[in-house]
Amino acid sequence: MAQEREDLIHSLAKSMGMGDAQKAKYTSNKFNSETGTIYANGHVISRGTIEQAKAYFTSQYRKIAEKDDEGAKEMAMLYEVAMEAINMMVESTDTTEMS
Repeated sequence: MAQEREDLIHSLAKSMGMGDAQKAKYTSNKFNSETGTIYANGHVISRGTIEQAKAYFTSQYRKIAEKDDEGAKEMAMLYEVAMEAINMMVESTDTTEMS
């Protein structure tokens, strides 16, 4: 169903003169739970890279979350957002595929 929606969007865009050159910019990003791979913006991001990103954001968050500094707390929030976004993407795909 998602592919049908994407095809419809691209055909509408093409009819409005956007052409295929714009298609790559607007393709939906996908997470393949079987391989643990993200397909985003023309890139293939491996499970290992995703795990590295999670580990990086987690370690950075832990380093500064306890500091009593407003700037550090703001950065900690940004790291927390990144960690949660990765987890939500992975978890939502796992839940969707089980239905």
